[in-house]
Amino acid sequence: MVTYVLTILIAIVVLYRFEKSSIPIQPLVQLLALAVIGRWLFMTIPNVQPTTAILMLTALLVSLNGAAILALFVPILSGLLLGIGPFVLYQFLGWLLVALLVSLFRSLLLKSPVLFLVLGFLSGFLYGWTTNVAFIEVIGADFLKLLLLSFPFDFVHGISNVVFLLLIRPLFERIFLRQLG
Repeated sequence: MVTYVLTILIAIVVLYRFEKSSIPIQPLVQLLALAVIGRWLFMTIPNVQPTTAILMLTALLVSLNGAAILALFVPILSGLLLGIGPFVLYQFLGWLLVALLVSLFRSLLLKSPVLFLVLGFLSGFLYGWTTNVAFIEVIGADFLKLLLLSFPFDFVHGISNVVFLLLIRPLFERIFLRQLG
């Protein structure tokens, strides 16, 4: 219960910070739609989705506030299509942690595409481990067992992040940087 309250408080802070920012809403709505549709299109392949890559590129090229808004709304909206459960809050937290990492190392990641891809791979594990906490709270599973069981899925998520980052970064830079100025 404490985790849910903490998550809701973090979401309120994210919304407040976004309200005070000068980020245009149109590109973020487009990214939100792209991320949700991407999750839906790839739902039959476990842990393969463009969402983490889109979120990372948003944090790198747009802003942390923009990425945090995506991290908040992608699990909610895609949950309407794929199913909502207690894990939705942990998906938000997982993607928010990924966005924070990208934002913290932004200047370094802009200079080194290889390091950005490495972080993309590791983000698959960070996101997976964060969402595993939902299973601990709901069914009381052992965290180490969950880490071992989720390793293949987190590995696939990391690899798909790298592939999607390689595929969409040039397009993302051309379209959204031009739109954002």
